[in-house]
Amino acid sequence: MVRMRNKITFGTGKIIVALLLALSAWSSVPATTEAAAIELTLPIKSDFDKTVAAADVGTGVKLKQLYPSLQSLLNEDIQLEAQIKALHYDNEEALISLRKTIRDIDSAKLDKLENEVKQIKAKYKPLFDDYTALNKQIAAARALKSKLLNEALRIQANAMKMATQLARDNIRAKEAALKTAKEAAAAKIKAARTTLGETDTIKVQIQAMKSAAALPRKSQSPVWTNFKYAIKKNETRSASDALETLVSLSKQIVEKQRQTLDAEKKIAGVIAKTKTQIGVK
Repeated sequence: MVRMRNKITFGTGKIIVALLLALSAWSSVPATTEAAAIELTLPIKSDFDKTVAAADVGTGVKLKQLYPSLQSLLNEDIQLEAQIKALHYDNEEALISLRKTIRDIDSAKLDKLENEVKQIKAKYKPLFDDYTALNKQIAAARALKSKLLNEALRIQANAMKMATQLARDNIRAKEAALKTAKEAAAAKIKAARTTLGETDTIKVQIQAMKSAAALPRKSQSPVWTNFKYAIKKNETRSASDALETLVSLSKQIVEKQRQTLDAEKKIAGVIAKTKTQIGVK
């Protein structure tokens, strides 16, 4: 039993660590637990209705207008957060894949051309070796002072010289094609990376939006506590002030969430543009 309990504890610990790592990996949007810190439950609604009943007409009308506004904003915050998170993960996966695709641009073509260069050099190596050996023979024959031998070797050398020149020309052509292909691939890679680099600026903007949303989100907690206390005690003025502040803070948060979602959509747009640029579907 003790061993089983230890195993369960250890397994639970691993799950908790995994969850913490997953949460820490997502830093572009506010945490779900923060977004759910304000929850308009049935008991809250019951206390709120009693406070409205105890309020004067003007305050009661104001409370009735603010409460559904807050509910709507809270729901929108949660919905936006889910959309942001889903799109963010899709974008990150697409970016990883696209960076690899960019890195491998024309790789198959370059490999083919490099193999052709190696093959043609290997093909003509015996010819070059024979031509080198023949020139050595010509140098050695000069010492023998044999006109007949020198003439025979010279004729043979002239014939091989033409063949070796053609071979060198063929090799140079293959090497030039490889060089041109490498330069073209490098230009494509540079252009694609430049386009994809637009996402870096957008990501900085997302971080700025996150920071901008952090303050009002953090400020909600004490105001929410005040609101719950006020409706518990039927303090209509305090409840109205707190609720108005909560709505104002929620509007700020939702606005940043909308901007963040728009930014993630821009990243998706840059990804699509880059794919089109390099001919990837």
